[in-house]
Amino acid sequence: MRAKGKSSWRKKLHLYLIGLVVLSVLFLGAGFYIFLVTEVPSVMALKNLTNKPVSRIYGINNQVVYVIVPDNRIFVSYQKIPKYVREAFLAAEDAEFFKHKGVDVRSIVRALIMNIVHGRVVQGGSTITQQVIKSLILGPEKSMARKVREAILAYRLENSLTKQEILNVYLNNIYMGQGVYGIEAASQVYFGKHVWEITRAEAALLAGIVQAPARYMPKKHLGLAKMRQAYVIDQLWKKGFIDEKKKEAMLSERTRLAEDDGVFTDSHFKSAVFRYVEDKYGKGIFSRKALKIYTTVDPVLQRLGEDAVRRGLKRYDERRGEYSVSYHLDKGRWEYFTKAEERDIKVAPLTPGKVYNILVSERVADGYAVFAGTQQGLLQISEFPFKPGDVIKALYKGTDKKKTILFSPIKTSSIEGALICMDAGTGYVYAIVGGRDFDKSPYNRALSAKVQPGSAFKPFIYLAALEKGYDLDSMLVDEPKEYGGGLGKPWIPKNYDGKYSGAISLRDAIAHSKNAATVRLLEDVGISSVRKVIHDLGINEDIENNLSIALGTTNLTLLDLVKGFSAFANGGERIKPIMVLKIEDSRGNVLEETGPAKTRVIDAEIAFRMNMLLKGVTTYGTAKEASRLGYAVAGKTGTTNNFYDALFVGYSPRLCTGVWVGFDQRTSLGKAESGGRVALPIWMNFMASALGRYPADDFAPPVSEAPPLPESPASPTSPPGDASSYPFKENRYY
Repeated sequence: MRAKGKSSWRKKLHLYLIGLVVLSVLFLGAGFYIFLVTEVPSVMALKNLTNKPVSRIYGINNQVVYVIVPDNRIFVSYQKIPKYVREAFLAAEDAEFFKHKGVDVRSIVRALIMNIVHGRVVQGGSTITQQVIKSLILGPEKSMARKVREAILAYRLENSLTKQEILNVYLNNIYMGQGVYGIEAASQVYFGKHVWEITRAEAALLAGIVQAPARYMPKKHLGLAKMRQAYVIDQLWKKGFIDEKKKEAMLSERTRLAEDDGVFTDSHFKSAVFRYVEDKYGKGIFSRKALKIYTTVDPVLQRLGEDAVRRGLKRYDERRGEYSVSYHLDKGRWEYFTKAEERDIKVAPLTPGKVYNILVSERVADGYAVFAGTQQGLLQISEFPFKPGDVIKALYKGTDKKKTILFSPIKTSSIEGALICMDAGTGYVYAIVGGRDFDKSPYNRALSAKVQPGSAFKPFIYLAALEKGYDLDSMLVDEPKEYGGGLGKPWIPKNYDGKYSGAISLRDAIAHSKNAATVRLLEDVGISSVRKVIHDLGINEDIENNLSIALGTTNLTLLDLVKGFSAFANGGERIKPIMVLKIEDSRGNVLEETGPAKTRVIDAEIAFRMNMLLKGVTTYGTAKEASRLGYAVAGKTGTTNNFYDALFVGYSPRLCTGVWVGFDQRTSLGKAESGGRVALPIWMNFMASALGRYPADDFAPPVSEAPPLPESPASPTSPPGDASSYPFKENRYY
């Protein structure tokens, strides 16, 4: 009986344990089900998914120049997307989209086989519905639980939205590289067109990006992008979307990429407008409201300014930069690199004057043996700073008699520059370049950086002298003089070239930027007079009670200088710099509107005399190279102690433009790297094109002026030219 009872007890225990396990499994299963199903986000939010407010920035000609969208996407309706565009994305990503219910098992198996055969990912298994779930709800996390959630949500989405609605959500939100989402933004960035304006071949190029944007972005990897485009076109044909004739036509079509990112282009002008609006109307205003912002930006001049700064700084790099290595590759990775580069070169063959990534293979007598793609070439260099495996940027120079491809290495530095161009009559700011590359450094050096202007400050002292009764031919003493300095040490202002003229006229003293004469002049007219001049011109900076301000030790922004010089150009009126003319909300309500604001602060005759003084600088003085433009221009170079900053601020009767060059960290540009050598060529390159839209007018004397004052000697007689006539010729003027 005891054995029987014991056996019965064991059976009950076993049944209890089995029941406990079953209940645990059921509870765990129920919990897992709740976790997967009831805790997943709702798909209904996708049904009425719309774009965030799109604000548009209009230029001086009332054309859209930039758009501001918080998430860099512009929603377009399904009807506006051409059928062939939709088909390109279906062929590339999910040809069975209109047949499956959210998950396509056959596509998953087929993609797995294709990827194994090719040894890399050439085809994805996720449907478009799953991609929508992943990008808009679940995120990129990789786990079994997330894949199960994705499948469940894909099924739910298929039962909540129509196929057309799902496809439209996908096309408006998929990441397309270059920081933008959706096919409308991508069409603007890559082709400068609306999505309904792109061609079939262009649609195939866009569809090819989706699988791996970092790998297939046309602006970074054109060769790979074209290969992917060919794959999409082939898929279109295989899936029956196009016939053989259209396939061949698409493959032979030459697609042209936009040089910039169209309305999505970032610039320092756009950033300045963004900051102005947020400062005035509150942070996050662009996430809440769609605004129309009418500005003074001239897109042509903006691009000219950006190009001029880049070219000028590149010339500096050639003189003072250092050789640099982009990265280093172990020998086992050389083949992959050369094949990847070769794809790009096959699409766009080597072109003299363009920069390429090349691989250093070994040192040879004349430099280094290198690979450009799979082609072997020669890097010509007398120094030997590289080692095998270094990837560097080099300029392609062409071939020699033996058909060897030749390169020269590129030097680089952290040099920065800024440019601002303003209409001297209205105050409209046409261009703002706050640095060498906005993407690398959005800091706006044209508006925010306070720098010592050096001799570019001298015109304000000479203006004070004219108002005190000095004339253009008044004589100054240009001799060394000792002044009391800090810590009991004497201060003796020295001329840049170490030469002194003894007696020198006012006009020659500023033309040749004589420091000794200018300090003596300031000593006579008084710092308080200069302080008044600065205030009258609208420059709200404190001026030290120190004679060293004659050499430009007061910190000013480039905008301050351009604003001050504009009063000379326009005949004596202080003007308010204007970037934003009008702002409207989406209903057409005007939030603000402004126009030119002028106040006379300089007598017209004295303003004309200032123009004659500063015209001497560009005719026979430290900026005489500017006379080669063939236009009446005036201005002043500026260079600070130890060559930390180089400037040139110059103007015509219509435009005033300032240029600054220097390092963010206070570092010398190098001996003889003066305003005339570094900043003036940038100014000339920009103004040669900018002035071409205006007649070659001279500075007009006041109506009551009779006879006009004599001009500075050696006035230019050559006719106006274009930008290409004025390369960055080196000069060594101060």
